[in-house]
Amino acid sequence: MKELSFSQGRLAFDPAKLQMMPVLPDSVEFRIKSFVMNSSGLEERGFIDFDLLEVQRKTNDAVWLHLSGTLGEEFWQHLAKFLDLSDEQLKLMRGPHAQALFEDFKNGMFWSLMRPSVTDRADAVETVNFFMTEKVLITRQFSHDQAFSLASHRLMEKGELFSNVEVDALAAALIEDVIESYVDLLKLGGAQLEELQNKIIHNPGKEELYMINRAQQLIWIFLNHIWPVETVLKAMQRTRNPILSTHGRLLIAYRQDETEAVIRLFETYRAMSYNLMDVYVSGLSLRTNETTTILTVIATMILPPSLIAAIYGMNFFIPEVHAPLGYYICLAGMFLVSGGLLLWLKRKGYVSI
Repeated sequence: MKELSFSQGRLAFDPAKLQMMPVLPDSVEFRIKSFVMNSSGLEERGFIDFDLLEVQRKTNDAVWLHLSGTLGEEFWQHLAKFLDLSDEQLKLMRGPHAQALFEDFKNGMFWSLMRPSVTDRADAVETVNFFMTEKVLITRQFSHDQAFSLASHRLMEKGELFSNVEVDALAAALIEDVIESYVDLLKLGGAQLEELQNKIIHNPGKEELYMINRAQQLIWIFLNHIWPVETVLKAMQRTRNPILSTHGRLLIAYRQDETEAVIRLFETYRAMSYNLMDVYVSGLSLRTNETTTILTVIATMILPPSLIAAIYGMNFFIPEVHAPLGYYICLAGMFLVSGGLLLWLKRKGYVSI
């Protein structure tokens, strides 16, 4: 497996290149959050050292450690010793990954998911690594986006309703938060697609064509990130690792059903984005037809006066030329013919003016 640089931990859409590009610097200030699960539910505790964490592990139902930013070598060494991690496991935990993956070990389970960052732009995604072992869950992200801040607050508010459960129930709740972030992304993307469709109907132009292309690229990119999530959840269901309880497998099955529903929504939105191109082409055709109609009407109105002017411009004797009112009669005839033609075209419905 190719080891990616730290900056690959968070990707954002580059409008110029129409692809996801790394946006993190080479290092980010590290932050650590510690939580415990007991009869009172989920509680946040300050992280001091791994000795205290071991005590919390023995006296509580589960311990959750959330890591973000760049952590030093000393910390990783202490974590490896605390969880009895091999070099391979530590490597998986430390670095970002190109897509979601799952690895099963005798002392735990590792998986990595791609979590979208839902903002007004909806164009960023971040790697989140998980390692679950007996009574301990480690989550690792790379920016300070606080991936599970809302999820942790929601779980803490449940209190005793989320108590006396095993660590896999906590892991399933965090996986649900990742899936919900895709749902929030779809809600925002759906509103933007509707707004884009209205713009195309009123005024299809180069900007709207670029926005269609951008929407198609983003939907395809996030669809490629959500597909492996389903694969990871299927692998978790198939594993025989005793760390995952029967209740945990049931929760993972629920998460898999939710992921399949999100994938179907992405497929629907992808079809919508391609339909926008048909709307765009139809809008251009309508605008071209309107322009052609206007030009045709103008040419039709100018044709009779041009014919009259051409006849009276001939170099031979015309009686009306020597008439005292011939010039005015000629002009009046031009306006009457053009006006009558315009009224006839309007009556037939060819013009709307």
